[in-house]
Amino acid sequence: MQKIRVCELITELRLAGAERCVYQLATRLDADRFEVRVVAFRGGSVAEMLADAGVAVTVLNMRCKWDLGRLYKLTGVLRRAEPDLVHTHLFHADLAGRVAARLAAVPHLLHTVHTAEGRFRPWRYASARLLGDYCDGIVCVSPSVRDYHCVRSGLPRSQYTVIPNGIDAAAFVRDEQRRSRLRREWGLGDDQPVVVFVGRLDQAKGIETLLSAMSHLAARGQALDLIIAGDGPNRHIIENFIRHGEGGRRCRLLGFVQDVQAVLSAADIFVMPSRWEGFGLAAVEAMAASLPVVATRVPGLRDIIKDGESGLMIDSGDVFGLAERIERLAHDPPLRRRLGQRGRQCVVSKYSVADMVAAHEDLYARIAADVPVRRGRRIDAGWDE
Repeated sequence: MQKIRVCELITELRLAGAERCVYQLATRLDADRFEVRVVAFRGGSVAEMLADAGVAVTVLNMRCKWDLGRLYKLTGVLRRAEPDLVHTHLFHADLAGRVAARLAAVPHLLHTVHTAEGRFRPWRYASARLLGDYCDGIVCVSPSVRDYHCVRSGLPRSQYTVIPNGIDAAAFVRDEQRRSRLRREWGLGDDQPVVVFVGRLDQAKGIETLLSAMSHLAARGQALDLIIAGDGPNRHIIENFIRHGEGGRRCRLLGFVQDVQAVLSAADIFVMPSRWEGFGLAAVEAMAASLPVVATRVPGLRDIIKDGESGLMIDSGDVFGLAERIERLAHDPPLRRRLGQRGRQCVVSKYSVADMVAAHEDLYARIAADVPVRRGRRIDAGWDE
């Protein structure tokens, strides 16, 4: 049986949620049924990870997201390759991909919405509506993201499919040896409650809410140790907090961390104060590590966490609510254990990476089975440029 050729097209390949989804698909799709290439406008560490895993990667090296010369090159890559399906991720890749795939006579295109965009971006939903005929379907990473996008785009609900992201829960089991080692490095005792944040330091993550909550606790004589693992444009906010903030001396900024499992093992409370999300992959990893999670009621996160059962929820920007829940968890080890255990059970039962990949395989096969007559012959050059 002829393999289905899939092109995963994404804006860039830095290590973040959408990029990690692409990595999982590209490395885990059944090689007997699918032939996969990843194409990105710009590179990043995930490009190297994909290459190391033996996945063919093309990076177009765009100078900016509207580099028309590279968009022309994208059309050429697709025309020579003749994929059965282009799967776009993130807005700019989708916008360019729909046009390029059309020009290259690609039979099918699928798009994944990875976030419920919190900024004012009405053109994103207008383009989805106007270019709707260029797309066979839209995947959303959570039900609330589907509802958010469907209302704003005006597209029929039948055009959407929900496929949650997935992780390998076994890879995040708490490691007591790593916990002890890291805590010694940080100068922390075994019983000191440690709060942790893991993620990109950008506007969406609401890191200012967390720092304000920690300052509030410190001002009340309830200062706690805070570990921040991540990097991004808002790094300076954390650095300023460490130098001048109330309780800043008990904050440690690790920068980008490859070994997230070790950091989660060393922590006791995970906080995700996002302004907007799509799925909340970092929260799911923390739950897999049996950490209690405090998170905001935004699309994605509110699908994953059931307040009081598998975590604690706050409204976005609620500094005092966040401080109260952190303090409650810090002083209640049995509650931490109960929420952590239930959170892990939730991840194991609902957010398996194998289930996520299998759902995509089924969707790809159903879409590719409807092959238009207009498709020309497949060239021997395959994916080579």
